[in-house]
Amino acid sequence: MGYNIFKELWYFKKSFIFWFIPIAASPLPIYFGVAETDFYKEAACAYVVIIMAFYWMFEVVPLAVTALIPLILYPVMGVQPSGDVSKNYLKDTNVLFLGGLMVAVAIEHVNLHKRIALRVLLVVGSQPRWLMLGFMIATAFLSMWISNTATTAMMTPIGAAVLAELFKEEDEQAAKDDVMLKVRGESNGGLELETMDVEGQTHVYDAVEGENATKEQQQEDEPVEHGKQSSRRQSMQKGLMLCIAYAANIGGTATLTGTSPNLIVSEQMEILFPNSPGVDFATWFFFAAPGMVITLILAWLWLSTIFVGCRCAEDCACCGQKKTSGAEDVIRKAYDELGPISFAEGGVIFHFLLLVLLWFFRDLKFVDLGNRQAGWAYYFIPGYVTDATPAIIVSFALFMFPSKPPRFLCCRSKDDEEKPGPVPGLLDWPTVHTKMPWHIVLLLGGGFALADGVEKSGLSEWLGDQFSKLAGIEAWTICLIVCIGVAVFTEVASNVTATSIFIPILAKMAEGVCVNPYYLMVPAGIAASFAFMLPVATPPNAIVFSYGGIKVSDMVKTGFLMNLTSLLVLMVSINTLGVPIYNLNTFPDWAVCRSGALGAANSTINPTVMTTTL
Repeated sequence: MGYNIFKELWYFKKSFIFWFIPIAASPLPIYFGVAETDFYKEAACAYVVIIMAFYWMFEVVPLAVTALIPLILYPVMGVQPSGDVSKNYLKDTNVLFLGGLMVAVAIEHVNLHKRIALRVLLVVGSQPRWLMLGFMIATAFLSMWISNTATTAMMTPIGAAVLAELFKEEDEQAAKDDVMLKVRGESNGGLELETMDVEGQTHVYDAVEGENATKEQQQEDEPVEHGKQSSRRQSMQKGLMLCIAYAANIGGTATLTGTSPNLIVSEQMEILFPNSPGVDFATWFFFAAPGMVITLILAWLWLSTIFVGCRCAEDCACCGQKKTSGAEDVIRKAYDELGPISFAEGGVIFHFLLLVLLWFFRDLKFVDLGNRQAGWAYYFIPGYVTDATPAIIVSFALFMFPSKPPRFLCCRSKDDEEKPGPVPGLLDWPTVHTKMPWHIVLLLGGGFALADGVEKSGLSEWLGDQFSKLAGIEAWTICLIVCIGVAVFTEVASNVTATSIFIPILAKMAEGVCVNPYYLMVPAGIAASFAFMLPVATPPNAIVFSYGGIKVSDMVKTGFLMNLTSLLVLMVSINTLGVPIYNLNTFPDWAVCRSGALGAANSTINPTVMTTTL
């Protein structure tokens, strides 16, 4: 028996890539290490970037393990000292993310996220079209505060249960028909029916023979009708699952801590432009949240049209109350099982709202109060208090705040017969240790380390200088090209990879073409979350794909238009809301214009250019 070498290599593709990529890219540092030593650091850094990009893209080893590569290769190849590389793995932004994750763990620990999701579904109702909207609202809101993966993992089982109840009557009727057909076939020796389930869609009758074939042919309308119902169910299943995945990806763009690329943009802005105003929670939210809401609405309209259609008789009246009451009963039963809001849930809600308020009002950069800073951070030494400070304060408080009313003196209930003593906090370390996605912290740190090496080695500056030739092109055109490139790249690689590689380059590119760095860096960070076309693009996509019923072609068809509409909304947002929030009309004095085309650059960042062109 012969061997197919390509098939064998495919089975061992990860091992093959693990060895092949470092060897294939090795001439880069070798040549510049011998022939042109002045460019060696840039070449060595590019070598590390190539290896990490392919390892992240194909998941040769776990993503968090790939994130440790800079700790090995940067010192060994002379790009950066080990001490400098290590600092990237627990920077201020990592601590901010860590604090946000702890609050998210507390929300999950007391089941508050499930209560929010079920409550939203009860409010919107159980009609298929509105059910999809309810799932999208709940998923997007939760994704703003807890990880996209955790949100999707929680919402998909709820969606599956609701779908099962929504089509319960059809399933039971189809099962009865199958039994009846089987009985008829056994009682009539001249009739043979072979029933096959083709991808769960409809029943196909391959052979109908015998003297009663004509009689049975008259009864085909009933199975065909059930076939339509089964097809309708599959369409609804695809639509609902894709709604959850897409809403998770979209929702994470609204807040600074919603997803890793947002934090990478914030951190790189502080590193590359230390004198800039930076990116904080409030400015990011006021810029990104409106675009997120618009994108979410457009996504709902698109997905509901594709998978539910415009069947007014069935969907607006939606098959009558009888059909949808079952699904609503499932949702209500699950909600009732949670019981009234507990003391622990109330405590988590309080701490969550406190954290959001502290984030919003820490430093209101867009509020002009003359010589003083707007926000509560004004009362502390300037620059000492960041968004990470309230995140850790609230996280620390969660370990001390009681999860039950304290059994102490007047606080004790009259019916409480337990001995007085302390009660557990809202959070405990075993829970944090178990539920905390530690790999994300490492992954984020690896992205920072990679980006820092790209900056310190001079690779980003060299690439930025090459892009200075684009100075004659209008700024909005450059921004559009950048966002499209990032969105395409993130379909085959993680969004952390995309932002870690592109953001330092875009910062230098902005200086090369004399464009406000915010104008390229912020949209690129958001575009990294627009991964709608492939299951491997993001964990939410992979989760809903694993539930079955969704083909890659389904994702590609729906995701392509999703990418287009998302990028369109993003371009409109950066040229409207972005102008006053990030002062995009002028080139800032904290950046360096490298092309000498400052006057032309300022004229191209006019918000009317984009709107009139569109």
